[in-house]
Amino acid sequence: MKFRGKCVLVTGASGGIGRETALQFSREGANILVNYHSSPDKAEATLKAIKEEGTEAISVKADVSSPQEVLKMVDKCTKRFGRLDILVNNASQHPPPVFDIDRPDWSLWQRMVDVNAMGLLVCSHHALIHLREQRGCIVNVVMDYAPGGLGYVATKAWGSVLTRGLARKLSPTRVNAVSPGAVDTWGMAAEEIHYYTKKSLLNRVGKPEDVAKTILFLASDDASYITGETIVVDGGKRLVD
Repeated sequence: MKFRGKCVLVTGASGGIGRETALQFSREGANILVNYHSSPDKAEATLKAIKEEGTEAISVKADVSSPQEVLKMVDKCTKRFGRLDILVNNASQHPPPVFDIDRPDWSLWQRMVDVNAMGLLVCSHHALIHLREQRGCIVNVVMDYAPGGLGYVATKAWGSVLTRGLARKLSPTRVNAVSPGAVDTWGMAAEEIHYYTKKSLLNRVGKPEDVAKTILFLASDDASYITGETIVVDGGKRLVD
C-alpha cells in the first residue's frame, strides 16, 4: 500500500471525483479527511465507504474560501491523525446556474472566484506547514483547456496557472494538477454520453476513477521528480476539438 499511515485531506469529497479520490487513497492505506460544504448526507456516505476499506476517516464541513474555516479544518485533521501529508484541492463551485454576461449575477461570479481560485490558495496556505514537515505534496483539480468559457470554466482555468505559481513558491514541496475532460460524475444523460463519446479518441466518457488514479500517481513517490505540471485526463478530447 503506497500511502499506508499517511493522511490525505480531500476537499469537495462528498461525491464525484473527490469521493472516488478519497476512496482510492483509503484503498492504498491512507487516513482521510473528507471535506464538504453543503452535502452532509453524501459526506457521511463517503465516510462510511472509506471505513469499510479498513482505514480511518473524519468528515469536516468547511467553506474552502474561508481562511478561518480552513484553519479549523486543518487543525482537526492534524489533531485526529497527527499529521497531514497530501492535500487534494478538488472543491469547486459550478453551474447551475450558468453565468450570463447579458444578465450578470455578480454574486454568482464572485462565489466561483472565491471557491475555484481563492479556495485553492487558502487551503494550500494553511496546509503548507504540515506538508513541509512530512515532505508532502499538493494536487489540484483544475481546467487547463478553456476555449472562451465564462464563469466556471474561466475560474477553474486559473488553477493551472496557480499550480505553476505555487510550485515555484512552495518548493521543494511538490505542487501538481489534474485537468479532467468530460467525466460522468453525477450521471450523464444518454445524449450527453453519446456527444462526449464522439469527442473522445478513446470512444468513451471519463469516469471518476480515471481522474482519481492520476491524482494518486502525482501524490506518490513515483512522481517524486514532477512539480508544476498539469496532466490532462480527457481521452484525447483536446485533439479532436
